[in-house]
Amino acid sequence: MTEAGRLAAIVLAGGRSSRMGRDKAALVLDGETLLQRTASALARVVDEIVIVRAPDQALPPVAVAVPIIEAVDPVEGEGPLVGIAAGLEAVSGDAAIIVAVDMPFLEPALLRLLVERLRDGDHRWVVPVAEGRPQPLCSAIAVTALPVVRAHIAAGDRAPMAIGRDLNVLRLPEEQWSRADPQGRSFVNVNTPEEFEAARAAAGGEERGFEPRTMSRGRATSRGRRCSACCARSRAASRRSRTRRARP
Repeated sequence: MTEAGRLAAIVLAGGRSSRMGRDKAALVLDGETLLQRTASALARVVDEIVIVRAPDQALPPVAVAVPIIEAVDPVEGEGPLVGIAAGLEAVSGDAAIIVAVDMPFLEPALLRLLVERLRDGDHRWVVPVAEGRPQPLCSAIAVTALPVVRAHIAAGDRAPMAIGRDLNVLRLPEEQWSRADPQGRSFVNVNTPEEFEAARAAAGGEERGFEPRTMSRGRATSRGRRCSACCARSRAASRRSRTRRARP
């Protein structure tokens, strides 16, 4: 039975971590496992935390001031939508924050904003959009969405955004969440050893104003390099054109 007004968090920790080569939940960043770091951020916002793990996965210890509930993916490797269903089945509240375990810079202010927007409107799912992409693994969802999630899984869907239309999803644009998380830190995740090392550097430099968003999958940095290269080519072409025009 769900309890009105009670807020849960669902942490998806049962992924295969194939690109990382080891269990991401147990990786240590700035003295804490990624699971502990995630749970500590969530405990500032929610009343309970549901950790969804793989069937044979041993989770590292977690110590927070709210109840911890373990749920198990019925089948390992089926993707986040199956994990979301397992988490929704275990929560006791009427709404839940969904996050992945590999997001080390979650901002509680952003998480609170997502829940506020969920409860203020007629949407059953609030998904922020960052860098033009929806972020379903940092979102807020109504527990009443569970039958919809189950139906899509039964139909063969595995991509999280497949459930969006049936839940009247609210895609929250950057201008509406940026005050809560100006650098988009909450959307940084670590999938490879290189990204994890970059996260370690960012965590160590937080007091100096490092921006971890720029290192995740290299999207922002790569765009900057591509832009610079294009501009350089454009300037060179312009100089050649001027030279040709100047010839007698």
